[in-house]
Amino acid sequence: MTSKFLCATAAALLSLCSTTVVFAQTTTPATTAAPAPVTTPSTSTSATAMPSKDEIKTARQACRQDAVGQGLKGQARKDSVKSCLQQKYPILAKRKTCHDEGTTKGLEKKALRDFVKQCVAAG
Repeated sequence: MTSKFLCATAAALLSLCSTTVVFAQTTTPATTAAPAPVTTPSTSTSATAMPSKDEIKTARQACRQDAVGQGLKGQARKDSVKSCLQQKYPILAKRKTCHDEGTTKGLEKKALRDFVKQCVAAG
């Protein structure tokens, strides 16, 4: 119990420190040019393009940190991370739905892969 509390406290402090650093870095002198817009995984890929594994991993970690920051545990935390990822990458939710539908139809391997591709393209 104590180690969980320490981990949560450490995560909160890390989050707070990261936030402070981000705010500190956003101030720029008036004489310099405006910085280039920052791209996040959700803005760098379109809703129909499949994100890379690194983008998904980064987004999942951010969603987990948000859930931990909210104090969620167990199934509530899992559900929060899942919905967060689905909001950032709707294509993942669509692929999961198509995959489940194909599995229900008894499709396997190549037939399932082809069905998922066709289903995602159609929807």
